[in-house]
Amino acid sequence: MISITSKIAQSLLAFYFLHEDESLYVNEIVRRLGVDKRNLVKKLNEFEREGLFKSEIIGNQKYYSLNKKYPLYKEYKKIILKTIGIEKQLKTALSKIKGIRKAFIYGSYAKDKMDAFSDIDIIVIGNHSTILLHKKIAQLQKLTEREINIISISQEEFNSKIKSNDSFITDVLKKKKIDII
Repeated sequence: MISITSKIAQSLLAFYFLHEDESLYVNEIVRRLGVDKRNLVKKLNEFEREGLFKSEIIGNQKYYSLNKKYPLYKEYKKIILKTIGIEKQLKTALSKIKGIRKAFIYGSYAKDKMDAFSDIDIIVIGNHSTILLHKKIAQLQKLTEREINIISISQEEFNSKIKSNDSFITDVLKKKKIDII
């Protein structure tokens, strides 16, 4: 069984499940995640022995990537993204902003159709500081290396758009979404 209690394991899995097609060598992972190299190598070797990661030697570098054929791959992905990945990170960031009534992810991420070029789309509803919201999201974008698109709307405007059958809002509400707040 894979242990995900260490900070390195959490950082590694949160990053890789958000960048599923990445294949990186150790020094690049250290640079991008800011983790200790020796402990990272131990964790990568553990994950590789378990089968969740695979490696390939190119030149004199060993590249690591997720093994999508691992039997519990989809289950681990869901657990990681919900508990320590982008969903949890968004919840933590947005919960610090007063006035947010509701927030959810929609689009390709919510439909589990993300690829290497996909962004993350969120709608934030309430009477909150948009400056603070954009600041928190910018920090999260830097951390996750993913573009996050925000639609920030007041509760009154959101209700008005629902009543007027706004095509965009109606379409978003019909499709799969992930509640953050």
